[in-house]
Amino acid sequence: MEINTLINWYPDLLAILAVDLVLAVILLTAFRKLAGLISNVSTTEELAAKDNFAFGLVFAGGLISLSIVLTGVVSGDAGSSLFKEILLVVTYGVLGIILMMLSRKVLDNFAMPDINIHDQIMKGNMAAAIVDVGNLLATAIIVKAVMSWIDDTSLFGLIAVVIGFIVSQIVLILVTQYRNKVYASRHNGQSLQVALENGNKAIALRYCGHKIGVALAVTAASGFVPYNDERLLMACLAWGGISIILTIALSLIAIAARHIILAKIDVVNEVDIQQNMGIGFIEATIYVSIGLLLAGLIA
Repeated sequence: MEINTLINWYPDLLAILAVDLVLAVILLTAFRKLAGLISNVSTTEELAAKDNFAFGLVFAGGLISLSIVLTGVVSGDAGSSLFKEILLVVTYGVLGIILMMLSRKVLDNFAMPDINIHDQIMKGNMAAAIVDVGNLLATAIIVKAVMSWIDDTSLFGLIAVVIGFIVSQIVLILVTQYRNKVYASRHNGQSLQVALENGNKAIALRYCGHKIGVALAVTAASGFVPYNDERLLMACLAWGGISIILTIALSLIAIAARHIILAKIDVVNEVDIQQNMGIGFIEATIYVSIGLLLAGLIA
């Protein structure tokens, strides 16, 4: 019995896998230079001379986020030729990087317009860094999910990724608006963004966990909506609608779980006032855990 009848193997597979790995490492390596250009700073100076831990955290989060996106690029069926595989990985990889950078602009200009996240990170504000990392990870998880959802390596596939990105940003903005309103209702109209600017890392952790949890739940939308290149817009809109429903479901389930898991603990006082990072982290993990469960159950 030939070995290729037992495992999924063909002569060009090793070359394609090697090319995918090399291209992925090149894109990850280029991220450092790109991060410096976008921030208009020297990464060496920020990391080594200034010891800017907030910048280092964002840089590390960006690397992980890019790796998540690249898993969506290199996974699935290989291209029909080595050249096509290189073209696909480079095209989708660069698109993924661009979309992640755009997500930062969306965060600054639409989700949190009253605080300059980038400036706060340059000042070493860890709360702002945690918020930025959460946004990058959430965006990367959703973009990767869209890349895995589409069954198309043509122009339509690129369009689907862009539409999926737009939908993801709408969902993540809604999450931010929800957190803003909850904070304002608990604190006589005070701003969540001011609390983050003042460095409340516990609130930042909760916010980060909520966004990542939502992103994980959104990956389950592909279990309800099959990809259809002939009705691409309708498929993407349906995917977005299911994503919003799953976002609401996750938030409600997480609230119920929090009341049980953190029973007899004044969460608002501990996180919002005392800045208890332990409780903030537990709240974050509740959102992430529910997101993982929804993704596992439905996807």
